[in-house]
Amino acid sequence: MDLEVRHLRVLCAIADTGSISKAAATMGMSQPGIAAQLRRIERMVGGPLFDRSHDGVRPTPRGEWLLTRSRSLLPAFDELQRDAARYASPPGGPLRIRVGCAPTRLAIYLARSLDGLLPGAEISLRTEATLDPLPGLLESERIELATLDDYPGHELVPPRGTRYAVIATEPLFVGLSSRHPLAGAEEVELGDLAQEDWAQPSLLESGPREHMAATCAEHGFTQRATFAVNLEVALDLIGEGRCVGLFQATAPARDGIVIRPLRGAPLRFRHLLGWHEKGPLAALAGDLVQTVTKTYWSEARRAPVYQAWLKRHGRI
Repeated sequence: MDLEVRHLRVLCAIADTGSISKAAATMGMSQPGIAAQLRRIERMVGGPLFDRSHDGVRPTPRGEWLLTRSRSLLPAFDELQRDAARYASPPGGPLRIRVGCAPTRLAIYLARSLDGLLPGAEISLRTEATLDPLPGLLESERIELATLDDYPGHELVPPRGTRYAVIATEPLFVGLSSRHPLAGAEEVELGDLAQEDWAQPSLLESGPREHMAATCAEHGFTQRATFAVNLEVALDLIGEGRCVGLFQATAPARDGIVIRPLRGAPLRFRHLLGWHEKGPLAALAGDLVQTVTKTYWSEARRAPVYQAWLKRHGRI
């Protein structure tokens, strides 16, 4: 087997994150998959590339040698890839827009906005399990747009050559079984959930995890994140009353679950839209941000619980 560009990207991801598991999340791969690929690369080059320890991985001298060459080669391959993508769209043909999406509802609002703003464009959306890969994909122009989110104290900084715009700051609400004792409350105190088990995504970045931990600590408890599951399983567990979970304020109604605001909105996040400064949408960025923002608030006001919260707190 020959050494390929994808192998170089794997090595750089492991070195940059200092962890095989974090590199797997960044590249949208499984941890066993990226570990197996690393072993194959090490067999190709004749020795170990990283030293493993309890606190992560560090390049060996052989790894440093290969990383130095990989980092010099990858920008040239990225440029080749960008140029090839441009030539793949013939002059006069439909505009092709690749969108990388964090797992939030902003992707839906962006798709609706693009349909109205760029009729006839070929738009492809890909939702990532986490937003970790998106900044890199945007920087290398492997996508034209990205929907992202960040949390207080963990604000994202756009990579070189890219721009981010804030679409909205949204509170996080709590989802409870319709049979839960707090289901009838207009708003719920976060501290009243101290004894609850929580469901959260099986892949969760440091930003939301640390924001949740710090906020719970301010309210006098440590979150019991008992269930690390996907959305479908989480909905079933919450509906059965086995746990509670966080929901976007704009989330749709779910059978057997009520969504309630947290008093004082202690948990919140920002919706961001990202693009490349030299990409095909750079000239339209202002109009796009304005349109997506308008679409977001139009849809937000259709969520009854969020609309009532916005009215109570003088936001509309």
